[in-house]
Amino acid sequence: MVKWINIAGKEEQLPPEYAKLENAFTTAGDVMNDALDLLNTSDFHTKTSWKLDCKSEDISVHYKDFPDGRYFAGRCKLPLAAKDLMYHFKNDLEKDSEWNENIKYVKKLHQITNNVDCVTYCSNDVMIIKSREFVTARCFREYKNGYLLAGRSIDLKELPETSAAVRAYMHLGMGLATPDPDDPEYSCIYETVACMDMRGMLFKSAVNQIMGRLNLKDMEELRAHCKNVLRKELYPNL
Repeated sequence: MVKWINIAGKEEQLPPEYAKLENAFTTAGDVMNDALDLLNTSDFHTKTSWKLDCKSEDISVHYKDFPDGRYFAGRCKLPLAAKDLMYHFKNDLEKDSEWNENIKYVKKLHQITNNVDCVTYCSNDVMIIKSREFVTARCFREYKNGYLLAGRSIDLKELPETSAAVRAYMHLGMGLATPDPDDPEYSCIYETVACMDMRGMLFKSAVNQIMGRLNLKDMEELRAHCKNVLRKELYPNL
């Protein structure tokens, strides 16, 4: 049976050789449509109904409670073109542990189509949260004048949970990169959304108190990497 996903009117077919990954494929389509629905809410960009969790120079993190958990939304300006930032997330994610101290490892498991893949990553111990592992299906799409990534946890028989790290659940992980109006060729506005169930022996209230700061730290690490490494590699004549 041929399987298709439909995202905002654009269809994509599951390759026959990946029939065993049908659940991952459909999950990727579902989470991308959920991300689009969130982006289309009236105050996603203004954050009128969201609450400020924390901020630093040029970075802010807001939160809002939804039926499936607390959503944390970060926003910052990055010194990298939107298309180049999304290329990094799509193709070079396995290098992230080299510069982000929150990450223990990242590995791409399957490239199902050009825009759908499966990855696993594991965090280092951060504050009260010990190492957590995620296995996710991801989907990439162009969105208006920018680029959108959305991911959600999946179960893969080939990768059972081990005692090395608690298998956490990602309801939604989203990244949106759009050209910076002040410097569209070489900078972008980057917005993220994360809603996770960390599982294990943790109080949800305690996790909610630090998740915003974890998101902020990730964005600070990313901005430093873009400024000190990627920008110099990609735009050596600037």
